[in-house]
Amino acid sequence: MTVIALPKPGRWVWDARDHTRAVRVSTHPEHGLLNLSVWRDDVCVGTVKLRPDEVSGLVAALSEGLARLVPPPPPVPLRDADVVALETRLAAVESRLAAPRPPVRVVARSLAAQVRGRLADLIRG
Repeated sequence: MTVIALPKPGRWVWDARDHTRAVRVSTHPEHGLLNLSVWRDDVCVGTVKLRPDEVSGLVAALSEGLARLVPPPPPVPLRDADVVALETRLAAVESRLAAPRPPVRVVARSLAAQVRGRLADLIRG
């Protein structure tokens, strides 16, 4: 009796133009490779074996290509009131950043005085 090995599980991606062409992706962990095979009808017409670092480059290229196919979202019109509110908030943040800050020693002395005062209140009870 002859044992026929079943193909390893893989992922098929069919050609957008017709279903006679496809790409099959399968992994070969024992060799540390990923295999891309190109099929026409039921015949494998080519393969590419890729190392993980090569696969990451391919995935990046596919992702970048996909991103270029997605149309940008339409601009969201802002009302004048929204623009004024955003500008007001931005001005408030900028003014806080520009305000002079007390030196660390001044803040530390003030904090120490507050702690001493509260401790004294707790002791007096």
